[in-house]
Amino acid sequence: MPAPAGLGSHQGTVVRGYGDAMSTPATPSGRNARRKAATRQAIVAAGDALFSTRGYTQTTMEDIAAAANVAPRTIYLHFESKPAILLAHFEGWLEAFVTAICERPVDEAIDATITAALARIEEQGWTDRPYGQMPTPHPTVEFIGEGDPQIAGRMMHAWAQAQQRIAADFVARGGAPAGSPAAFSRAAVVFASWTATILYARNGYAHGTLPAEASGNQVGREVSHHVAQALGATDAASTAPASPEPTP
Repeated sequence: MPAPAGLGSHQGTVVRGYGDAMSTPATPSGRNARRKAATRQAIVAAGDALFSTRGYTQTTMEDIAAAANVAPRTIYLHFESKPAILLAHFEGWLEAFVTAICERPVDEAIDATITAALARIEEQGWTDRPYGQMPTPHPTVEFIGEGDPQIAGRMMHAWAQAQQRIAADFVARGGAPAGSPAAFSRAAVVFASWTATILYARNGYAHGTLPAEASGNQVGREVSHHVAQALGATDAASTAPASPEPTP
């Protein structure tokens, strides 16, 4: 699921400042535009890798520039701040995840849809890092519950838009009436699965109980099954994977 896995970035999402509305994917045309898009991609990927392995607070813009192999001043041509880089990654991940959700059969059990969508974005290059490779919580895990409320607020704003999109897709392809509670309930299961994955990671980091070999996507798949099972909307053919035992 988003962020607790330290998911990688390879898209051309641009976020100028973290008070803006949701970012939009870059649409490069021409050699110069492609070069700029590649630079943005490198900055976002480098930022996420450092946030995941070193920690958000411990990572500076200069560190990200060095990891992306660009001059520090180049970063500021694309991003005003470190939060903007974090949010570019998060919003790009969410866009890819929701797109994968909306590509699935609309009558598919929601836990099966989430499982397939996570597999799809992994195929696209979004890295699902094991918790053991992240000694400190990914900033998405860190900021949901504490930390900069503006960052958490942007993430919640993005998720509100994502749920609207999932619900609208269910209405358009599933034949549900506009504004149907069923459509918003389906979207809410996706959001609840993400939230539960974040809370699981927060608790695990706080108590030192996170299995080193587990990852956000692995936990997200299991959580989605439990949520759907509680609502009677699970894929009867699937079985929830057992959580690995915490590493001593």
